[in-house]
Amino acid sequence: MGTGKEELVSLKCSSCGGGLVKSSRTYYDKEEEEDVTVPLAKCVQCGKDYDQHTSEFYHVFADDLTYDKDSTLFKLGLKGSINNVEYEIIGRLRYQEEEEYEKCTWDEWVAISADGVFHYFVEEDGEIWSYEEYIPEAIDMESDSSAILFEGKRISKSSAYTGRIVLIEGELPWKPEIGEPSTCYDFKKDGIHFTIEQSEDEVSITKGEKLNHGQILSAFSIDTYKEKYDSTIKKRTSYGKKSLVYAAGACFSLMAAFFSCFSTTEIKGVMGQKKVLTTNVPFEENGTKAYQSQVLWGPFDIPEGNKLYDVSFAVDEKVQKLNLEWQSFRFMLISEKRLLDLAGDKVNDPVVLNDIFEEIDAMPEPLESYIITADFWDEEGRDSDGYWHESDKSYGSDFVLDEAGKYYAYMEIFSENPRSPDSVTIAISRVRGYRYYIVVFAIFIILYLINKSKSKSYNELPFEMADK
Repeated sequence: MGTGKEELVSLKCSSCGGGLVKSSRTYYDKEEEEDVTVPLAKCVQCGKDYDQHTSEFYHVFADDLTYDKDSTLFKLGLKGSINNVEYEIIGRLRYQEEEEYEKCTWDEWVAISADGVFHYFVEEDGEIWSYEEYIPEAIDMESDSSAILFEGKRISKSSAYTGRIVLIEGELPWKPEIGEPSTCYDFKKDGIHFTIEQSEDEVSITKGEKLNHGQILSAFSIDTYKEKYDSTIKKRTSYGKKSLVYAAGACFSLMAAFFSCFSTTEIKGVMGQKKVLTTNVPFEENGTKAYQSQVLWGPFDIPEGNKLYDVSFAVDEKVQKLNLEWQSFRFMLISEKRLLDLAGDKVNDPVVLNDIFEEIDAMPEPLESYIITADFWDEEGRDSDGYWHESDKSYGSDFVLDEAGKYYAYMEIFSENPRSPDSVTIAISRVRGYRYYIVVFAIFIILYLINKSKSKSYNELPFEMADK
């Protein structure tokens, strides 16, 4: 690990010998479009900066990168047996990925077998990997500037990352130093994980497999954490099963909502009894001439109350095409009883109906009705992109009908040109309540995500564990 004198020298500025302290630099990142602050080691005497590509940086920031060094499953002197081979943990290295400003570390525990063969256990992001040294049949790292040839497999050199040593413990087969870099390549070949580590002096190759914490606890007879491990696994399994139940509930709710969207029952007889009260009565508004027609449909029966209904309107171009003109309407659904109360025996008088519907909002007693206004149009023109033609000849809306019973549908039709009142069609359909299923679906999805997350993250152990 080095002597105290070497540690002291390494904490001095290589240019002037001044002391080093923690510092930072802020700059504008064009890709992130915001100010970014990065840590630096700085000489208090000459002001020289040392970034994460220097050994000095890792000496200064050692505490920030090793504060959780005791949050681990392994420890020095631990003995156990894996695949009938006995091992003893003799040393530990912690690496920080050089390109990361934030803490991004992994621990490499060095073990030795009874036969003197070195083995490595890597802890990273809650995972444990077991590596042994490997001698490849063929490897070429020099002839191709962009790739490594490994037993016929091409490994891009652009996939390399650099790890810097930030912690050294125990007895190691070589003498590493804080801040020492190692270029690493992780890859798979024939389903096997390999790592190539290239330092200034040597190249080492290891192959490995992923182990779970239960295997390590058993192999090294670590009874301290067994109860908490078993409890964690039990809880994660329980959360996993719950997430499946909620996922099934979400799927069922979504299918029910989808089915409801396409499950409608048309109200019969809506256009069965039709009275055209006026046809293309001319009028002027803001100096523009237009035409008004009035139509009354009904009465017709709507058998269910407190239900969701859909009403749709469309231009019937078999009767009359809508061509480069506009047409708008005002539609009202009103109960037979209320209309008869207001109009009496003059229910077919267009003047009386017009006055009733014009003064609805001012009536002291609320009128139980549903009012919808919309426009149909057909337009064309030219712009910078050339000729265009657009139209909208249908409209739909929905409403919740409070009470079942007999209803009238009244419509005032306004148009740019004289048009047949028969050219507008209406249809009313009973719609299943899909909104309820959507709400239930959202609740199930939230519960699924919560339990799915807990099935992977719940942990009673004093260290991170990614596996089940």
